[in-house]
Amino acid sequence: MRWYSTPVPEGYVALNTIADNPGATHSIKRLGRGIGSGLGKTSGKGHKGQNSRSGGGVKPGFEGGQTPQRLRIPKRGFHNPFKRTYNPLNLTTLRQWIEEGRLDASRVITMRELRASNAVGHQLQDGVKLLARGAKSWNIPVSQASAIARQAIEAAGGSVTTVYYNALGLRALTQPEWFAKKGRLLPRPARPPPRLEAKFERKGALPPLRDLAAGLEQAATA
Repeated sequence: MRWYSTPVPEGYVALNTIADNPGATHSIKRLGRGIGSGLGKTSGKGHKGQNSRSGGGVKPGFEGGQTPQRLRIPKRGFHNPFKRTYNPLNLTTLRQWIEEGRLDASRVITMRELRASNAVGHQLQDGVKLLARGAKSWNIPVSQASAIARQAIEAAGGSVTTVYYNALGLRALTQPEWFAKKGRLLPRPARPPPRLEAKFERKGALPPLRDLAAGLEQAATA
C-alpha cells in the first residue's frame, strides 16, 4: 500500500484541493501581542484619551461641546403639511381637447375624464384648478377655479363647481380599478375639514357604477 497520495490533475476538485478563492478570507488583526507585531501595548489606539477607552468615542457631529455646525447655520422656511397642490388646467387646453374629441362637452367633465385624457397629466396631486384663457359653455367640477375662469365660463352659459376630494376619494374617482385589484370597496365621499369648507361648494361624489364598470371589468380580468 502506498503511503503517499496520488497527484491530482490540475482543475480536478477533490477534498484536499477545496479552498476559498484568493482574497476571500484574511487573517484577523491580533492586538496586544507584543511590540514586534506593531499592534502591541496600546493596540493601535494611542496613549490615553477618550478614544482609547473601551466604549469611548463621540457621536457623529459632536464638536467638543461647542455649538455644532448643524445649529450654527441659519434655517429658512418650513414645510406646510396642510398645503394642497392642484394641477393647473387652462381653458385653452380644455377647448383644444374638446375640439380634438378627447373630451365630450355634452357631458359633465369630471377630473376622472381630465386625467384619463391627459389634460392635466396622469399624476394628480390634490385636484385640478381651472385657469382663465378662453371659455365656452361647459359644465365642469374641479377642485378650485380662478375668479376670471369662473366668470368666463358662466358668461358663456356654462357652470363651474368646486368639489372636495381627499386623497382616497380622488383615487377612487380617477383609479377605481385600484380598489378592484385590492378587493376593497369604494370609499364614501369625505367632507372638507372646517378650515376648507368655505373654499368648496360641495363634497365630491363618485360617478355612477355604470360609468366605472369598464375600468372595474378591465381590472378584474387583468
